[in-house]
This record gives sequence, structure tokens and C-alpha cells, in this order.
Amino acid sequence: MLFLAHIVGQSVAKAASLDDEQAKADKLVQTIPVTEVLGPLAPIALSPFFALTCLSGASLLAETGILPENALLSGNSVLSNGLVFLGLLGLTVVTALPKLTKVTKPLAQAIDQVEGYSGIIAVLLVQAAASFGSAGGGQEVVYQAGIFSVTLSTLLMAVSVVNIFVINTVKFFFEMMVLLSPFPVVDAAFEAANKAFAAALLGIYAYNPTLATMLNFIIFGICLLMFGWVFRRTVYYKAILGDPILGALSETIFRRRRLGPMSTRAPTSVLEGVSSPILVMKVFPVSSIDTIKQKARCYLVAGEGRVQVARPRFLRNPIIVKIDTGNATIDKGFLTNSISWGSGGNPIKVVFSRHYNGLLTEIASALGSQSEGMDSVRDRPRDFMRAARSASGDELKAELA
Repeated sequence: MLFLAHIVGQSVAKAASLDDEQAKADKLVQTIPVTEVLGPLAPIALSPFFALTCLSGASLLAETGILPENALLSGNSVLSNGLVFLGLLGLTVVTALPKLTKVTKPLAQAIDQVEGYSGIIAVLLVQAAASFGSAGGGQEVVYQAGIFSVTLSTLLMAVSVVNIFVINTVKFFFEMMVLLSPFPVVDAAFEAANKAFAAALLGIYAYNPTLATMLNFIIFGICLLMFGWVFRRTVYYKAILGDPILGALSETIFRRRRLGPMSTRAPTSVLEGVSSPILVMKVFPVSSIDTIKQKARCYLVAGEGRVQVARPRFLRNPIIVKIDTGNATIDKGFLTNSISWGSGGNPIKVVFSRHYNGLLTEIASALGSQSEGMDSVRDRPRDFMRAARSASGDELKAELA
């Protein structure tokens, strides 16, 4: 009897515990609706300021009863502010207009990076305002994972950051492809299509957050599948197209010191194995080198009797590939320069930007290159643009492929 009583008591206790957990879960869902939080992330990633402007307008309309109630939009102290709406509208116009022409598109691409990170910060503020406004002083359920604990609102914020970053990176890659296309109308068409798609997703979100969340997960999944390939090339294009112009402007406008053989900042770990390094520069493999993938950002390090290509990795040791010295060949291109070793069945070839054109003599000396015509010439922004214009379509395609 005592044994049966003990079993019954345990069952009752478990049932009570399950009821408590269910009650907490129900309360939490009412406090932080997941679909309302995750639904608008895809359009925000596609066009941060435009999407936030639409959300602010939707919040104002929800306050008047024109749009259905939404836990994220209704009573949100950030989005329901008229001044916030006007400010976001102004930012939308300022950031969208330069994207319509190829002349101003490079500036717009630089601004786009600021817009992307600003959108992430704004989303976190909006979610925090919604969480505080709807919690009603209640205490949130805390998830325990070993020695760490996290609330659902914090978890949703982390998911939001990852979601926006992944989709925005893929979108930025396609914008770079549009920038490199020879057709001037494509820029405006792509921007209009991007805004229209974001507006359509927000329209779905306003009336059906659950469907919008499902669409967001589909878009996120597609972008996640291609993220690694796209991210490497996005970093590559930024370095190849941006470093020469930004480097020249920093020397001219901000009076930065002229680039030297050791000016490139690199993690200390990539210098291991090279005693007294005399050259550090950013390079990108044309094809895979050992386990280093094509177009991955690497550092070429040369020192006394050793040359290596190192690929830094987050929270892991870098991948370091030692290169045989003494047989390097340097070739100058329109947008990129290249260094190759060996001419057999498995040559190694990396490219670097025109940002290093003022160091070509020092690079050739450090690598033991016998190449001729490697006189160092300081590039200016107009030199870079002139080289890009003088290159044929096939040549540009070969250098940027």
C-alpha cells in the first residue's frame, strides 16, 4: 500500500508539474508571440529602413484600428511614434536613391552595410519595447542549459540577428552582381523589385503573422544553404573593389600613413612558423589550396626562408599551408594582381587587390620573384576606375569569377 501510495503521489506531482509548465508556456506565448517577432525578419533583412518604415506605419494604423491587432506592433513605444516614422522614411529615401544609378551605386553599397547593422540594432530595440510593453510585470520563463540560462525573448533576439545577417549577406552579394553588370537599368529594377518583395511580405505579415513566419523560414533556409559560398565571395568583392578606393582616400583625406609591407593587420596566429616576417598581405586563392576553400580570405606571410598562406578560423587554429620559395610569378591585372607558384599539375595561385600596387617591388623581393615590370605605382581612385573601364567584359569576368 505504501508503495502504491508513493507511485500515485509521484504521478500526481508530475501531473501538477506538467500543468505548471503548460501554464508557464501559455503565459509566455501570450507575453512574447513567436510569429509576431519572427514574421517581419525577412523583409527587414532585404531592406532594413524601408521595412521598419512600413512596420512603423502599420503600428500607427493598428493603433487606430485600421489594421488587426499585433503584439509586436500594437502599443509599441518605438514603432508607434510619429517622429520615428518620419525619421525612418527619410532614411529610406536617402539610402534608396543612390542605388538607382551605377554612378552612385558604389557609395550606396557602402551605406548599405551601415543600414544592415542599423536594422539589426533597431529590430532589437523594437523587440525589447514590445516585450516590456506586453509583459505586464510578469516574470518570464527561463531556460536552463547547464550553467547557462536564457529567456525566450533573448533567444528570439539572437535568432533575429542571425536571420537578418544571413539573408542580408546573400542580398548584398546579388547587389554586387548587379553593380558589375553592364546594363544601367538593372540597378533601378533590382532595387524596385527588392522593395516590392519586402512590401509584399510585410503585407502578409500584417494580416497573417504565422504565414509570414513560415515564408521567413523558407527564405532563411534557402539563404543558409548558399551562405558559406556567398559569404566568401562577398568578402572577396569588398576587398577587390573597395580596398583600393578606401585605401587611397584614407591616405589623401585622413592623412593615413602610406601602406607598407607590414601594414596589413592580421591575427597573431597566422604568423606562427615565420620568424622575422617581412611581408603580410591579404590574398584570396583562385582555387582550393589543401583545405582552404576558393576565394576564402587568407594572409600571405613571408619571412626568413619561409612563405605561407594562412586562413584564420573563428575559435580554432588557422589553416596554414607552406609554400615553396624562390619560384613565385607576379602578374598585374585590371582589378586584381596575382601570385602563382609552380607550373606543374597542381600550381598554387592567389590574387590580391590593387591596394598593394604601391608595394609590388617589395612583394617581388620578399617572395624571391624574378618577374619584370613590377615597379611600384601608387594607385588613386580614378586609376582604379580607369582600369575597370579599360578592361573588357571577359577580362573582368575572369578576374571576378
